[in-house]
Amino acid sequence: MANRSYLYATDRIPSRAQDQSKPVVRGLSEWAYAIPLSYRLLVSADTVICPSMIWELDDDVTLAGDYDKGVKRLRDFLARIDWPEARELVEQAEAFLLAPENRADHVMLEAAEVLTMGDQPVAESSRALLAGLADLDEEMERTLRHLNQVKPSAPGPLARMLGLKPADPLAPVRELGLGYWSNVLYFDFSED
Repeated sequence: MANRSYLYATDRIPSRAQDQSKPVVRGLSEWAYAIPLSYRLLVSADTVICPSMIWELDDDVTLAGDYDKGVKRLRDFLARIDWPEARELVEQAEAFLLAPENRADHVMLEAAEVLTMGDQPVAESSRALLAGLADLDEEMERTLRHLNQVKPSAPGPLARMLGLKPADPLAPVRELGLGYWSNVLYFDFSED
């Protein structure tokens, strides 16, 4: 099984209070072996660290942020990607995240599986992930510069003659965490 980061929408941030009912939770997306930029942007507004809904850990390791503000921040970033070829991926993300059935008060990033791949304890890595959200503006600018450098172009004469095509010309945009939106995730809370 791949180590994944998971993105959920919820009406209430989980707490350790025993008398609190379980929040309503909807899956949004999952990503193998990384925490994509889109996930971090979505959780980057009014972010707090809270208990995991997946793992029974002594430390709080899950990031939760304001859903609407996070979606706005992601949409503002995606609007700056100057790749007509990526328009469908951008529109798919926006449609999924703006659909009334997917919206909630908060978006949650469950990244413990990915964070366990590092050398630091998960709680320490979670705090570093939270602190790293302050550098997202700089990362967005670097990402946009990179995307402009690798923008798809028409194949050269030799590639055309041999019928060669890149495996996935949209891979650099997909790596942002686009193209894999679903309410059905490995850890599903819809029946709880």
